[in-house]
Amino acid sequence: MSPRRPVAPAAGPSSVSDMLLGLGGVKAAVPVQPPQPEQIDRVHSALAQLRVGETMAANLAKLQQALAVNPDSEILLHQMARLQTRLDRRADALLTYRRLLALRPDHAEARHMAAVLSGQAPEKANADYIAGLFDAFADSFDEKLVGWLDYKAPQQVAGMAARLLDGRVAERSIDLGCGTGLLGPELKGLVRRLDGIDLSPRMIDKARQRNVYDELIVGEIVVGLLRRPAAYDLVLAADVLSYFGDLRALFMAVHDCLKPDGLFIATVEKGVEARYTASKTGRYQHGETYLRKRAAEAGFEMVALEEGDLRQEEGRPVRGYVFALRPQPLAPADPLAALSTDELIQGLDAPSSAILLDAARRMIGSDFAVGWALDIGGCMGRHVADLRNLAQHLDMVSADPDRSRRAFEAGLYDDCDTDATIPFLEARPDHYDLMLAADLLDREQDLPAVFSAVKIALALAGVFIAVTTACSEADLREMAKAEGLVVIAVEPVSLPDGAPALCLIAES
Repeated sequence: MSPRRPVAPAAGPSSVSDMLLGLGGVKAAVPVQPPQPEQIDRVHSALAQLRVGETMAANLAKLQQALAVNPDSEILLHQMARLQTRLDRRADALLTYRRLLALRPDHAEARHMAAVLSGQAPEKANADYIAGLFDAFADSFDEKLVGWLDYKAPQQVAGMAARLLDGRVAERSIDLGCGTGLLGPELKGLVRRLDGIDLSPRMIDKARQRNVYDELIVGEIVVGLLRRPAAYDLVLAADVLSYFGDLRALFMAVHDCLKPDGLFIATVEKGVEARYTASKTGRYQHGETYLRKRAAEAGFEMVALEEGDLRQEEGRPVRGYVFALRPQPLAPADPLAALSTDELIQGLDAPSSAILLDAARRMIGSDFAVGWALDIGGCMGRHVADLRNLAQHLDMVSADPDRSRRAFEAGLYDDCDTDATIPFLEARPDHYDLMLAADLLDREQDLPAVFSAVKIALALAGVFIAVTTACSEADLREMAKAEGLVVIAVEPVSLPDGAPALCLIAES
């Protein structure tokens, strides 16, 4: 029997979060050559991970003892929060980050991670947090990311660029979030001039040493791109969009800085359908539907999208997308685009909308905001500003394309979909924390099917509120209960014209 080969996980961190956060104090020599996947003994890899976990748990116990003596130590709190996060003790980590924020309200990492762990992820990671994070790891970034985590994003981005350029050479290109410049050498022969931009000054210093960039900029990506309209033939982003949740501002800035026949090629971690999410690492994931919708809104067409492994994390491949966008020709002017916001909102109202808002306020409360909310039918336009105090993200769906287009042009919602209600909800399991239906139940013939779809789309402890005149209170309760909803209340209400109606409040 041949001798066993070294086990990969014992050599270094098992994920990007491990590397970037620098948690646990477990270090080992970097192998001269990363082991190939077929050389790894899976049983011994699992045992190595278990040993690492035991070491981290022991370190956590030591930190807890030290904090008992010095409970206001910012350094100890910071170390413990990071270690709890790595051990997936999210509730404990959230409390520790909040303790740290009480001592240091300006602590960038604590602000970002507390938001992520509480389910209220910001639209993108804080710039100070990112700059500080990558400054700290500039010296060891390359060897850890490439040597330990089988990092492939630069090769994937450059490979797609080579295929789409098809022998052509891009005159001027920019590497977004260039870091230490790992992408730069991969672009040899594909570009004549290559710029780079990154938040981290120390990362920029490392990239400069490669001598492959013509200009390197320390700064925020969106701001930097907006200063260079129609400047680039090729914009590239390898493993950068993981620090952006909402991609709208970035896509718009990229569109503005590209020439009409330019290309934007980037990677994202694979997320869920039409939304973005944040994991315990503080990084974001994006669904394919979300990418396509945001790209179209920014004026792009999707010319390529491929799924594959971006790197290894905790012994498993991280799935993601590498995609390419090209600016679309300008579409004919839409008559709705000429209407004022007030004129657009006039088509986004229903008699029961104020009743729904009042019920939502009572259910959510004034000191808390849920993550995702949905306006079913797009009838809450007059109350969107108030709803944004109750939910961080607000979407709408309507089978009426005119209503969806009005909502889009008004810019009220985070996402506007044209779709039949039932298939839309069934395609988004456990998605929404709050769902409002101002006129749905009067138009739908199959109320049990509606309630079944609502049950699927509601997140744990999610709230569904609807106003109807379609049936009696007893029938309404029975249908909702039969489809698995927990009926909180059925309240008699009066519509503005005096007509009687029922307001259903139910939970998942």
